[in-house]
Amino acid sequence: MNAGSSPDTGKSGIKRFVIPITEPPVVEIDTEATAAYIRLRDTKVVATKPFGSEKGVVMLDFDADENVVGIEVVGQHEFSIRELIKEVPVQTSDAVLNQTRYVAADLASA
Repeated sequence: MNAGSSPDTGKSGIKRFVIPITEPPVVEIDTEATAAYIRLRDTKVVATKPFGSEKGVVMLDFDADENVVGIEVVGQHEFSIRELIKEVPVQTSDAVLNQTRYVAADLASA
């Protein structure tokens, strides 16, 4: 480790953290906009912040307790959950990811 380096912040300015995915997410897909929204919890969003990504745009939605409740990924052409979370630090299991539900964005509940 180099002296003076700060492992606590990433390119986006958001402190580094790992997003736990403990329940099967719902992925809302908009193929025309090449965007997907990964809904982790059905709760009110109070803040949205950009997250540094090598490809595409990633935005994180937070609740009042600063938990990540949703992940928006724009610029992807592959919409499998594993492809969508490649750029985001998550902790989950194959069993949870295998239960992911996919819905069209215009049919998803708001």
